[in-house]
This record gives sequence, C-alpha cells and structure tokens, in this order.
Amino acid sequence: MLNIEFPDDLISLSLYNVFSSRANDKKFIKHAKDWNKKIVLHIEPFYPVTVVFEGENIRFERRELPEPDMKVKIHVNTMLDIANDRLNPFYAIEEKKMEIEGLGEDSEKIMRFYNIFVVSMQMVAQEPNVNYYELNKKTR
Repeated sequence: MLNIEFPDDLISLSLYNVFSSRANDKKFIKHAKDWNKKIVLHIEPFYPVTVVFEGENIRFERRELPEPDMKVKIHVNTMLDIANDRLNPFYAIEEKKMEIEGLGEDSEKIMRFYNIFVVSMQMVAQEPNVNYYELNKKTR
C-alpha cells in the first residue's frame, strides 16, 4: 500500500489524482515503493514540482528541491503527444523535446520513471472521460 500526500497546487493535484487511481496497481506499486528519489517535473509553461518518493510515501513540493535525483523538463504539448502515442518518449529525449537530467544509463531508474510517469499519462489519455478525482475519494 502506498501513502500519497494530498497536495496544495494544481499540477501536483493532477499527479495525485492519477497516482491515486493507480494505488492498487501492482506494477505501479512495484516501481513507486522504496524508490527513494526526488524527481523535479517542470511542465512548461508552468512551474516546477518535485515529486518525492520515500519508502511507501509519495509527496509533492511546489518548487524545485535542491539536489534532486532527476530533473525532467517538458512542454505540455510534448507531454500530450507522448500520452496520446503521437510521440515516443525516447524520441522526444533524442530530439530534445524532453530533457532529463540524472537518468544516466541506469536501466532500473529508466524503467521506474517510465512506468510511473509515462504509463500514467498514457492511461489517462486512453480513458480521458474517467473521473480520476472520483476514484480518489474511494482511496482516501
């Protein structure tokens, strides 16, 4: 079981809703639990948010925490293209449409990032009419 802290800003709330809807997803839990990383997600043109994974807890900070393990910078349009399978995330990195610092050659980190963030975006895009905020009421 994961504990996902309720955030106080719009970007984090969106992530919270999506992550909470996956709270019983074994694959999501496998990748999120015990990751113990700070991931800065800067969706342009908005502000950066740091997602902190600590043991069984996920929390959000509406700022860029110092010394994150990974920084992701992506324009909202590129994020939507990836979510809707119009753009491969690896091609987006290669074409510098998505910048990731701290990813390196660590295949475990790559898989965790992909399965937590990219798969979550794609799930929402596949079923855009699902009321994820209503699913969260059941998990709170």
